[in-house]
Amino acid sequence: MKKFLTLFSLLLFATTIFAQRGKVSLALSYKESGDLQKAYSTIQDAIDSTNEKSEKSITWPRTWEVRGQILQEIYKKNVKDIVEEPLFEAFNSLMTAVKYDEDSKLSKSLIIDFTFLQTDLSNYAISCYESQRFAQALTCFENYMAISALPIMKQKGKENDQEVVDTAIVYNAGLAAFKAEDWKKSINYFTKSAHYGYNGPSSYHFVFQAYQELGDTLQALKTLKEAFENYPNDETTLVELINFYINKGKSDDAIKYIDLAISEKPNNATLFTAKGAMLEKMGDVNGAIEMYKKSITVDSTQFTPYYNLSVIYYNRGVEVVNNASKIPPSQAEKYDAEMEKAKEHFRLSLPYIEKAYELDSTEMAILESLKTVYYRLQMNEKYLDVSKKIQSMKQ
Repeated sequence: MKKFLTLFSLLLFATTIFAQRGKVSLALSYKESGDLQKAYSTIQDAIDSTNEKSEKSITWPRTWEVRGQILQEIYKKNVKDIVEEPLFEAFNSLMTAVKYDEDSKLSKSLIIDFTFLQTDLSNYAISCYESQRFAQALTCFENYMAISALPIMKQKGKENDQEVVDTAIVYNAGLAAFKAEDWKKSINYFTKSAHYGYNGPSSYHFVFQAYQELGDTLQALKTLKEAFENYPNDETTLVELINFYINKGKSDDAIKYIDLAISEKPNNATLFTAKGAMLEKMGDVNGAIEMYKKSITVDSTQFTPYYNLSVIYYNRGVEVVNNASKIPPSQAEKYDAEMEKAKEHFRLSLPYIEKAYELDSTEMAILESLKTVYYRLQMNEKYLDVSKKIQSMKQ
């Protein structure tokens, strides 16, 4: 009798196992027939932890593999109202299958599953990114990388048996994280991307920007310096270094890097203009004039150096006029001499402000400056012409 009961119990146990695993086969059949709603609900029954009969199917790796396949099909067929993010759920299911597949019986089929899933994740990442769902795009890239990191999926390089890293995916993960304003993850991925030399200057740029967003000035500067050491000829990195020091009020450091940039690109007029602006800010006006003139020599189509030169000479004239106004009426000759000096400064300003106006005739500030110079030099006809133009623009 005991033997009979034991045998009966074993048969009952086996029947329960096969019944639950049968649901996995049934779910797969529903999937293949196109009834994804039934396929999903059936496979969910097989992983229902509240059902004692599901005890064995829950830990059966094939259950989770089939669930992953069903979810992936839901994504491909774009079936709504079954699960919110089917691809992410498919990833979780297949990863669970790997966990339970201790004897690696499913490794070959899981490799195929994961390979197809990575393709879908890549496509979905692009879709999410284009629709500005950056957090979802980031999840796609992170899941993609997690798959690549699995022992069954790892590829090895030919030399030294080194692991192959998909640097494009790492970079894109950093970009998605940056757009999602996940600054720490962005730093992590772009640092890795820079380490492997993928889009190096750009990767460093994003790391720098992310540190700026976090308010970590020290790490931001360290990143820029490291970028400059690795890519000394990259203009963007150099400009960022210069601007960083300018914004921090460190003029000497800014000029040091401007000079480095000039040595590398002596035909870049913008660099001479930048150095002129720095020297002017530091009080070295004569040095600034020299740099602005060099900038114009390199490229005569720039607006800024012409305008800055006109302002310098004009301000010198105004300063002389102000000093002359303090001369007593009894010293008329001295007053006249000073006013003539002032006019000379205004004359020096004139060709530069006229050239600035030639390059940009739409700015009201330029017209006002031009009108003032004409007034100072008593060029009445031109003064009236500019005044009329200013009035017409104000109407």
